[in-house]
Amino acid sequence: MTNPNNNPNPKKLTPKERYEFLINARNFHYDNFNKWMTYFYVAIGALFVGYYTIASSEDLYNEKIILIVLGYITSLFWYWSSKGYYFWNINFITLVNDCETSTLKLKKKKRVYSVFANKKTQNNYLNPISGANISTSKIAILFSFIISIVWGILLLEKIKEIEIHFFCEFLVSLFFTLLLSYVIPKFLLKSKIDHFPDLEINQTR
Repeated sequence: MTNPNNNPNPKKLTPKERYEFLINARNFHYDNFNKWMTYFYVAIGALFVGYYTIASSEDLYNEKIILIVLGYITSLFWYWSSKGYYFWNINFITLVNDCETSTLKLKKKKRVYSVFANKKTQNNYLNPISGANISTSKIAILFSFIISIVWGILLLEKIKEIEIHFFCEFLVSLFFTLLLSYVIPKFLLKSKIDHFPDLEINQTR
């Protein structure tokens, strides 16, 4: 990752500078994620419009298959990117929290990231005009996963030669999406972090 502060000697940072550096790194990562997500939204939307445009045609069978396969692959990449962002985002937040509590030793009233204003205020899941404690990152992961499942079902609908119940299609799509999401990211798409020391900071999932 590019150093957002362009500081050639991060080891010489003062505690305060390290704190600011971590926050800037977290914000840099967040901004990049928003840019990447825009590409996925546009690509998936374009693929869906393209498929919907020719869906009613009795011809163009190969073209339909190609669009659906591309939609499924793009959705998988979107899903994996969302999971990857969440992994790195939690890392940065944990480092910032640790810096506030362990390095700067800030009192609770002076902290920003490792303290909450009012946990119960605006936390109402039933009130339609109130806020609630919901992770938008987890929603992005879940949404991208659901879209991947839908593309998988569309693909099975097109390539099946015998009538298959929708529930069976859903299970097959779910199974292969989970299988691909385990095998490909784990063995081909992992970030190289083995050389990074693990601080083993206490955190909740």
